[in-house]
Amino acid sequence: MESEVIDYYEILQCDRNATLEELKRNYQRLALTCHPDKKISSEDNENFLNIQKAWTVLRDPQSRKEYDALLSCEEHRELLLYDSISVPDLNYNSCSSFYTYQCRCGGLYSVTSSELVPPKTYVECNECSLSIQIDVPS
Repeated sequence: MESEVIDYYEILQCDRNATLEELKRNYQRLALTCHPDKKISSEDNENFLNIQKAWTVLRDPQSRKEYDALLSCEEHRELLLYDSISVPDLNYNSCSSFYTYQCRCGGLYSVTSSELVPPKTYVECNECSLSIQIDVPS
């Protein structure tokens, strides 16, 4: 049985590129609405626990980075995988600070070093529906 990754950004009603301040503001607002002290229903308690878990994961930069990588893997699991490569297979462009890899369609896979998160990062081609899996060392 496959488990689906819970979207903590959705729970906190934020975009994935939300700042820590935006995450905190939404966490505080949402936590107040369903805090156990104001227990309106049993569903509120479950919602509060989910909000608390989302905030715990997303407030810490390292756990947020790991979570984002997990979320990315989950989203890309269904993609058409063209190749599985390692970081040394990528070409680094110092002018743009991007790593690139040529797709068979002629397009490019582009990724920054901050997006290369162990153990695997998935990148979509800018021209077609194919993706690559990049094995990233810890």
